[in-house]
Formats: sequence, structure tokens, C-alpha cells
Amino acid sequence: MSSFHRITYGPWGLALGLLALLGCSKASDPNDPVLARAYDRELRWSDLRQVVPVEASAEDSAALAASFMNNWIRQQVVLHKAEQNLADRDKEFSGQLRDYRNSLVIFAYEEALVAQKLNTSVPMEEIEAYHQDNVSNFELRDNIARVRWFRVNEDDKRTMKRLEEHFQSGSPERMKILEVWLAERGQSIVDRTNTWSTVSDLIIGMPDVAGSLQELPREGRHVLRAGPVAYFVDILERRAKGSTSPVELVASDIRAIIINQRKRQLIERMREDLYREAVENHDIEVR
Repeated sequence: MSSFHRITYGPWGLALGLLALLGCSKASDPNDPVLARAYDRELRWSDLRQVVPVEASAEDSAALAASFMNNWIRQQVVLHKAEQNLADRDKEFSGQLRDYRNSLVIFAYEEALVAQKLNTSVPMEEIEAYHQDNVSNFELRDNIARVRWFRVNEDDKRTMKRLEEHFQSGSPERMKILEVWLAERGQSIVDRTNTWSTVSDLIIGMPDVAGSLQELPREGRHVLRAGPVAYFVDILERRAKGSTSPVELVASDIRAIIINQRKRQLIERMREDLYREAVENHDIEVR
């Protein structure tokens, strides 16, 4: 048997070098050489090239080829032993293989049909209608809110009091003063007024006052303190756990449900149309 040698040309070079480990087969096709043999089975070049990417480097090709060949040989050893010891009735899988193939062919055809004909456009009106008709399916599992908040770390009590007065007033002019004060100190406002946040989300952002957030405060402006640190929280809207989820929060889920329903209906119509056509054309009969 000839020793392994490195072939440097092309991305398949090193993989081809593995052929030298096996010697030359008398029955080998020069265009499809045998790379490995186990009992009466052969692994050929055409089998290997399907699993090794053409774009792979020479080194990667060799490694992938060696791994695949090693796994194939080990599998054949176990398979050979199994076939020797199993009764013939336990090795008859033609029916299962036929059913499996039929399922794969039908699935591939139906997926191609769906990709070609399925309408995936779902207007918001349809999403809202589905939400209204199925409110019991969209129960909130956590308290949620639309909020706007910022954090202040200030030891001076007079300054803190003045900031709180600006915040609680709700006056646009006084809020502007507050925003300028924050900006001068590089402190930002977290604005989640256009999205819904769960209590868990809020606790991640405001861990110092987690206890005060467990039962989400009512709508309005709140100052939650933790020593010199204070969180100024403006809760614009809240929904309690157990109530109906806002439609915008579950819109993507509803869209997926609607599209899946359309998909099933499309496939059912296709199957029924094909059956009716076959009956009309006398392509099927029961004897």
C-alpha cells in the first residue's frame, strides 16, 4: 500500500491524497475512484464531493474528507454487524422507506406551491380583527407599561427637590430645564413611550429600585429613591397581568398565525382540486 502524500493543486488536492491510503482498486472507475472500502461496500469520489464544499481550502478539504471517510467506515462496521445478527423480518424497511420518500416528495411540492402562491401580506385591520375575535388567547403574563424615565445621582437635597418639582409639574417649560440639566451632566432619558416594557425589562434598567417596580406603580409620575440615587419614572400607560395584551405587542405573532392558516387552507384546496381533477379525468378508481 502506498503512503499518504500531499497533492497541492486545487481545493480538492489534499482530499484526493487520501486515495493513496487505500491503494488502487482493480474495478475503480478512473473518473470516480474508490476512496474507502468496508466489507462489500465502497465509498467513491462522487459520494465525497457532495459533502466537501468546493470553496473549501485544501487543508479544510482534507480534514473534512478524512472525517467523513472515518465516520462512514465506522458506520459500515456497525451496520455489517447488525445485518449479520438481525432476522430478515427486522431488516425489511422497504415500506417505511417508500412512505418516507412519498412524504418528502409531497412536502417539497407543497412548499414550492406555497412559496409561489401564498399571499403573505397581512394588513393591520386583519390583525386587529383577529385580536378582537381571540382576546382570550392573548392574556398578559406580566405587568407592562409605556414609560419614560431617567436616573439622577445627586447628594444635594435642594437640587434634588428642585428637579423633582420640575418633573412633577409636567410643565413643558420646566421639563425643558430638567432636560438641559441632564444633558449638561451627560445623563440621558430612556424613552419607551412608543413600546411596551415588562416589569422584568424595567428592573434590568432600574435595578436599585427593583422592589418598588415589582408591583408596577399606577399611571403618572413617580420618583423612586435608593439612597442618593433617584429614578424619575413617567408611566404613560400600564396593563396589568391577566388583562388583554395590546394588539401592537402581539401583532407579529398574529401575523404568523394568519399566514400559517392561509398556508394550510392553500394546501387543502390544492389537494382537493387535484383529487377532483383526477376523478373527472378518470385517473383514479377503486375496484
